[in-house]
Amino acid sequence: MIDNIRKFPEMLRYSPSWRGDFPGYEGGRIAVIGMGGSAAAGDLFADWTGMDVRTVRHYNLPPFYGKGDFFVAISYSGNTEETLSAYGEAIERGMRGFVITTGGKLGAMAERDGVPVVEVPSGYQPREAFGYLFRALVFGAHRSGIIDDALHELSLKAAENLDAYASELDGMDSPTYEVATMLYRRLPLIYADAKIGSVATRWKNQINENANAFAHVSLFPEHNHNEIEGFDHPEFLETKAWLLFLKTDYDHPRVRLRMEVVEDLLRDYVMGAESVVARGESLLEQMLYLIWFGDFVSYWLTVEYGGDPYRIDRIRNLKEILAKR
Repeated sequence: MIDNIRKFPEMLRYSPSWRGDFPGYEGGRIAVIGMGGSAAAGDLFADWTGMDVRTVRHYNLPPFYGKGDFFVAISYSGNTEETLSAYGEAIERGMRGFVITTGGKLGAMAERDGVPVVEVPSGYQPREAFGYLFRALVFGAHRSGIIDDALHELSLKAAENLDAYASELDGMDSPTYEVATMLYRRLPLIYADAKIGSVATRWKNQINENANAFAHVSLFPEHNHNEIEGFDHPEFLETKAWLLFLKTDYDHPRVRLRMEVVEDLLRDYVMGAESVVARGESLLEQMLYLIWFGDFVSYWLTVEYGGDPYRIDRIRNLKEILAKR
């Protein structure tokens, strides 16, 4: 897996192949349909563009989507049952859009329905292929007229600039490994400005799947209206919880202040705290930097636990049980 993590900037620059003609975007809401690693691309796209984009992680589309709205259905395998169901609803409601997949049932359904398909390289776990999936989404959005030439070029520039951080983020003498050792045998509480909620969620999910470890996410400023009061119990938080603040230059100034104050207020209730500060020339570049940082952290944390980043026994067992019912 480490070699594929190292390929992240390369994945973000790949030239997709596609089948079919992209429908022109005519305004309206955008639904990105997907689960797990496939859905993460939609989350990042929404945070980056600030457009009316919702990631749908369910069998059903929300009732307000219909003709005139746009969909992107993403399933790396092409066989994700929730995505197949919601895709079917999008077609029934007369929505226009495109599909991102390696094939499977979704690819076949799209061909049947005359829906264009952006192809991504096969042979990866969906979470490993995140760079390909996000690039495919940006590519399809550009071809459909959802984003303009300037945003498309900015995405490629951000990916190119990531190369400069490769030696900094990789290796056992890197800050990514240092953060992983902080989180070893501890409960990561991942905090970020709600503007980059996609990044914080990616960190949590990567720790869950790669390291088979628990992690928690809470976003600011909402955190300050409830979770901040939840540190008295259970008492093990004092010896196990570790606050991890993800920061960008684009955080709201009051959110950045709230993070600093909260770190001081909670210091006596947790084991420790650390901040990871993004680098980059744009919001997208800084979000991609933090995602890449977190991917490395999740891998090194797996190494510390002596685990296998490809072991997802519970997910596989769940799918096998559901397939019989």
